[in-house]
Amino acid sequence: MSKSLTLLIACLTAAAPFAAEAETGDQAGDLRYCAQLSELYVRYVGRSEAGPKAPVRPDVNAGVALAKCSEGDAATAIPILERKLVNAGFTLPPRG
Repeated sequence: MSKSLTLLIACLTAAAPFAAEAETGDQAGDLRYCAQLSELYVRYVGRSEAGPKAPVRPDVNAGVALAKCSEGDAATAIPILERKLVNAGFTLPPRG
């Protein structure tokens, strides 16, 4: 039993750096995707179609998502921005 436990701990210890690297890569990809969504939202949806002088009703949820994205919380921001863009008729950019 002790030998099996030692082997399991050794395997988990050896695999930890690879798991951390994969998570960091996924997180960086999520942040890039979040930045893309934010740019699309601000450029095309976040403005009034009536022109720059027309009053714009702010979308609080989108504002929170944009802030979360800039803070690095892509997991919270991405679903909101995706929904806002899809509802506005946009095709989402590829993720990855």
